[in-house]
Amino acid sequence: MNQWLDFIKNRTSPSFKEMSKKFKAMRAERTLLHRTSRKSFARVEEELREQSEIPDAITRSDVWIHAYEAKKKDSDVVEDPEIVKQVKMYRADQEPSEKCSLKDDAVAKVLGPDPRGRVRGLGFGAVPSKADYQTSVGNKVAKLENALFSQSQDMLAQSQEIERLKEVVGTILARTEREGNNHGSTSGQHSGNALSQQKDKENTSVSVRNSETGRGQIKLNKQNLSVQHSVDEGLQTKEKEGARTKGIKNDHSRVELLNWFQMGEEVVASAKLESKDPTAMVHHMPLGQECWKVWVLDVLEDIALYRPTREFGTLSMAQGSTIAWPIKYIKLV
Repeated sequence: MNQWLDFIKNRTSPSFKEMSKKFKAMRAERTLLHRTSRKSFARVEEELREQSEIPDAITRSDVWIHAYEAKKKDSDVVEDPEIVKQVKMYRADQEPSEKCSLKDDAVAKVLGPDPRGRVRGLGFGAVPSKADYQTSVGNKVAKLENALFSQSQDMLAQSQEIERLKEVVGTILARTEREGNNHGSTSGQHSGNALSQQKDKENTSVSVRNSETGRGQIKLNKQNLSVQHSVDEGLQTKEKEGARTKGIKNDHSRVELLNWFQMGEEVVASAKLESKDPTAMVHHMPLGQECWKVWVLDVLEDIALYRPTREFGTLSMAQGSTIAWPIKYIKLV
């Protein structure tokens, strides 16, 4: 009873009546009411994120609209205030997943810039500078994530294309190998048939010689003449080739290679003379008039080659191979 009497005394006091009158006047002046009961903006934002398929797409305009839009009571339809309608209209013009700056979003376009130390739709503790910075950082992170996702999709497409090309190359190689095997078996069959035909001819000639002695002798003489003729032709051909190549590889005398970039006769390697023909090729290059083609046997001192190539740069690297060496630095043994 004492507590009840104290409560009545407090509510009927002049100070309480004055304060109540003040707050009634303030509420009468307000045209936009918070319609989420005791829920704060942070709790409203959390609920909207849980209900949305894209949680990161929830902006402060969505939270503000949900907090101030009209709520249905039973079957009665309550219209939104004019300010809420304008904010919804500007929000509809933006992309659903777009996070605008606090100076450019739907709330700022209708209600103006936020006052210092307070941000509409974000509750207590949020200041415009930090909230705007977080929004810009979030937009950059979203752009980077989209770029990374597009790059990963491109890499996946490229890897799939590479796998397809590998399959195509494998199919071509397998087909080529099968064709090579078939060609080899066909050539083997042809050679076997030719050998069998040759054996049949020899057997026939032997039987003819056994049955007809005279004809066999005549045929034998003819064969000897043909063989002798072929031998003579082969010798003539070799003589012609030898005359055309000007005696290449006929001179296999042993020589010594001298140091070509120092004075004096310093022997750096022993070699074998292969060719003096200027048109002879040494590592795909003509020999020329100033060099001979030699085969390197033993290396006494490793020096740079007169004509280095992609394979050989020094004498030790060219040991057991042919090189070009200046004529005036070759000593016949």
